[in-house]
Parts: sequence; C-alpha cells; structure tokens
Amino acid sequence: SADKVATTTSEPNETEHAVISTFDLFSVGIGPSSSHTVGPMRAGVIFVSDLADMNLLDRVHTIKINLYGSLALTGAGHMTPQALLGGLEGDDCETVDPPSVPVRFEEIKQAKKIHLGKNLLKTLGANVDGKPITEGKVIDFDYDVDLKWMFGQVLPHHSNGIRMSVFDKEGEMLATNDYYSVGGGFVVNGALATPSSSSQSPNTEPDTNAPERLHNDSEPSAHPIDWGENVFYKQIRRSEAEGGRRAGSSPTVEGLLPQVEAASPASSHTNDLSPTASSSSPTAEKLTTRPTTGPPFPFRNAASLLRQCKTRNLTIAQVVYENELTWNRPEVVHEKLIKIWTTMDECIRAGVENEEKTLPGPLAVRRRAPSLYARLLRGVYRGAALPGGGGGGKAQLDGPGIDTTPPRSGGTPLDLVNPMTNPRTRIIGNFNHPIMPCPPRRTNFPAIDYLTCYAIATNEQNAAGGRIVTAPTNGAAGVLPSVLKYCFEFIFDDDPVRDLTNFLLTASAIGMLFKRGATLSAAEGGCMAEVGVATAMAAAGYVAVLGGSPEKVLQASVIGIEHNLGLTCDPLNGQVQIPCIERNALGAVKAVTAAQLALAGDGKHSVSLDDAITAMRETARDMHTSYKETSLGGLATAVKVPVAIPDC
Repeated sequence: SADKVATTTSEPNETEHAVISTFDLFSVGIGPSSSHTVGPMRAGVIFVSDLADMNLLDRVHTIKINLYGSLALTGAGHMTPQALLGGLEGDDCETVDPPSVPVRFEEIKQAKKIHLGKNLLKTLGANVDGKPITEGKVIDFDYDVDLKWMFGQVLPHHSNGIRMSVFDKEGEMLATNDYYSVGGGFVVNGALATPSSSSQSPNTEPDTNAPERLHNDSEPSAHPIDWGENVFYKQIRRSEAEGGRRAGSSPTVEGLLPQVEAASPASSHTNDLSPTASSSSPTAEKLTTRPTTGPPFPFRNAASLLRQCKTRNLTIAQVVYENELTWNRPEVVHEKLIKIWTTMDECIRAGVENEEKTLPGPLAVRRRAPSLYARLLRGVYRGAALPGGGGGGKAQLDGPGIDTTPPRSGGTPLDLVNPMTNPRTRIIGNFNHPIMPCPPRRTNFPAIDYLTCYAIATNEQNAAGGRIVTAPTNGAAGVLPSVLKYCFEFIFDDDPVRDLTNFLLTASAIGMLFKRGATLSAAEGGCMAEVGVATAMAAAGYVAVLGGSPEKVLQASVIGIEHNLGLTCDPLNGQVQIPCIERNALGAVKAVTAAQLALAGDGKHSVSLDDAITAMRETARDMHTSYKETSLGGLATAVKVPVAIPDC
C-alpha cells in the first residue's frame, strides 16, 4: 500500500566514512528534480550502456518500464518519463540541451519508436572493452503500453524505484535490473540480471540472482552497499570509479589516516586552496601523501570531522580539498568549482531575464524573478547594472525581460505624471475610526530582497526544466546559489576564488554528513531532506567565508536544520513549483540568519550536528508517506487544482 512508501531510512554503517566527491554532491543537470529527473535519466544511461557492454543491445526487440512509489505518484509532474526515455537514448544530464528533452519525448510518443543508445558514443566514448559503441538500436515503443505507473506498489529498498526489462523477438527476457534514485541525482542499482552468460563481455560479472536478492523483503536493508555500491559516485560504469569511491567503507576510519604530525598554527600554510599553491614544503608533502585505499582524511560524522580539523590544524574546506585530491588534480578541482559557480550564476541570470510570463504546467504559476529584479534596480541606470552595460541602445539599457515601468525615483519626475493615468492605491478603512487605516508602504531589507530574488530565479528555471546545479538536490537548488551570489556581490573582496572554494567545499562537507547520516531524498525525508539540508549547507559556507571556526560552521548547520525538521514535501499537482520555489527563498534567508547567530556565539551549542542528523533520520522514519513527495496530503490535497487540461 501507499502507506509503506519510503520507510527504509536506515542506520548508517559504523565502518563507513561519509566522504564522497564534492563534484558528485554538486553536479550539473536539468530540472525540475534530482531524484525524479536527473536520477531517472542517469538510470536510463546505465541500463542501456550495460546492454551495450554485454553485447545485448542489438538483440533487443522490446523494452518494458515500471515506475514505483514516489516516481509513480509524482513522476508525471517531475518530467520523469521525459528524462528516463532521454537516458535510454544515451542523453547525458550534464550536456543535454534542456529544451530538446520534452521535444524528443513527444517525438517518441508520436512515432511509437525509441532509439536505444543513440547518443551513447557521445556520452561514453567507447565500449567497456575499448571497442566503439554501436549507433544503437531503434525499437518499437508504445508509451501508453510499455511504460507503466505502478501506483501503490513499492520496491523494497527505496520509494523511488524503476524496473527495466528488455526482450528479444521471441519475447524471451534478455536482461532486467532495478534502479533506485536515492536523491541528489545518485542512482543505486544492482547487477544486471540475465538468463545466461553466453553473450556477456568477459569484463562483466552479472549477478543472476539480482531480482531475487533485490526483491526479497526478508533481506536486511541496513545499507545500500549491500545491494548496490554506486550510491557513492555518479559514474555510469562502475569500472570508471576509483575503488575508494565504489566502497566508501573501511575496517576503521582511523586505519585510513596517514601518519601525519599535527601542524602547528604558526606553520600552517594551507589556507591557500588555489591550484597554484606551493606543495614543496614538508607540511605540504605530508598532506599530499595519501593512501591508495581511500581519502587521506576520512570522517564518518561531525565529531570525527571536527577532530580531523583540530588534529591536522585544517579548516573544514581544507580537509575536503585534501580528500578531493584523491580523485582529481588541483587544477581539475579548481576548474570544476568554477564550472559549478558559473552554471549557478548563469541560471540566476536566465531567471531574472526570462521573458516567459508563466511556468510550464496547468498551474500557470506566474514568474516573479524578473519583476523582483526590476525592483532591485530602482534608481539605477539599467545598462550600467547589467553585465557589459554602460552604453548601447534601449534593449541593452532595459535588459531582456526587465520591467521598464518608471521607478519612483529616477526616470520620469513624479510631478509630471498625470494622476488620472496612475491613480493612487485606495486606502481601505474608516478615517473616523479611533484606529486610523495605514497607507500601503514597503519596507526595505536589501539582503532579504536579493536573497529572495536569486533563489526564486534559480528555482523558476529549475521548474521550467532548465540547466541547474544539484545542490544538493534540484528541489532545493536555489538556496546555495542565492547565498553564494549574495556573497559574490556584497562580501567577497580581494580573492573571490579563495572564498568560492571555501564556501563550496565547506558546504559539501555538511552535505556529505547528511547523505551518510540521514537522507537527501524527499521521498524518504520530506522537504527537510532537500531545503532543510541545503539551508544547513549554505549556512556553513557563509560562516566559513566570514572566517568562522569549524565549531561555528557546525553550529550554523545545526541552526539551519533544527528549524526545518519535519518539513513536508507536498507539491501541488506533483510539480516542483508550489510551495517549492518560495521555500527556497525562505531557506536562503534562514541560512544567513543561522550563520549570523552562529557567528555571534562562541561555537558552543546545546545540540550537536550529529544529534540533529540523528533527529532528522528518526523524523524521516516517522513521517507519514503523504508528506514524502507523493502529493497525497498537505497542500497537494488541500488546494483543488483544475484538471481540465492535463500536463502530460
């Protein structure tokens, strides 16, 4: 029954560290959802690439797809079918042109054919054995028959379940596998199950008991590593992920630590996180001497992270940076961080400049970011306020999509405006009453206004299926970019690259802790797993760039998540629009408030971050399914949505 959806939030494994790559936690994709759009697209690519690697793709005649749990209940509003079919054609969520996804989806539906693996060559480059990937296989695909919404049914391990099976001309099953989109774009899958191994590549070791193992309710589901390892990375092929990222565990965390003497504060040099930082000093050599079995400074919870910082005399960002060097060279880390920020910034810009009046879907939600941005530009010459401004014609001065209504100050003098063409707002109330009515007025909180505008711009783009950075999910993708953009415009000074690096790496450490200790999936933990976690991450990054100690960073994260515990995920019509867009704006403001409170304190807090994460995990376990991205309760059922024009 639906009441059993998303009840598998489990205790973390005590021998497993929390370290994953920052660039798996922050990844570029498309909207509107990391678990319902990015995850299914990645699952489709994994499935079809496995078929190609096992030399089965050319034998495929038909494919059957089942969507379970939350994917079935809200997948239509989250563009799950569009993304999944795109993935089966080989589209990569990082490089695909977002507007092409719904267009190609309609073409598949009308033609009743799908081209499996059409873009695999571009996405993967070669087969697992080094041979060129074929151009794929065109097969019949009737969307209304071959894709089924399994309402009320749930696969054992997670609410966001996908089952894909392929058959030959005789109707015999060639292969099947189950995939779980566990939040943040991460996809967990078992080994591809096939009836025999006669056609398999020698490099592949399929588990022919995968269906029974995956669907056996009696098997403990204590941790995803028991049934699929790639919760720790986002590579399409397991073989392309470094061993430590595939396992994520070790006999003891301390056993992975290199024997490095604690650096004294006077000799610490690692505040410079740029790729050009010197590595010739003895301290640098110690820091870059890392074991091959995993990251040099693993941590499993906030307490062990803080212990690493104190023992090694490192900031949280420096710990994450040293771990990241296990998988990427310094210049690659730098390039990827810049790419994350530029994608975030372009998303905000696209949101404030967008000329569409409403968002896609039957709700016809009005876009507000352009008008909010226009209000921020009151009294400013528009061309000078926009990048590349300072000259040009009217279009450049106004900026695309910007409201050109004359502001109260600047533009047309107020005494020259005809009062009959612009009447004042009528004041409601009796002037003879002891309590006089108040005229409409607007207060001015610049920081809140900017944070709100940036967050709403990002999430409006996300809701429209645009290019987005998963941070740590798409539904919460506006919180971190909003706070980071505010820092860029009003806080960062002489070294913005240093501050950007500190912000993102610190925030990612907090995200890792929540991913290991609780969940990033709204289907498991409601919106506290998305906006709640994003708020804690943004608060941590904000404190870090303002020079806060690791203790204050963790305290800010606690404040950020404490006041989001129990936050429901109940989107109207299953779309990431109401209340999701505004909720990101509130999350950004909360993050800055939490950071300011932490900076004003001494780093001591009655509730530790580990306690807060435990509370979140237990709250997620106790929450009713209706409030876990199923649209079966809360706002989703209280508000009656017109259904005369379905959004297919």
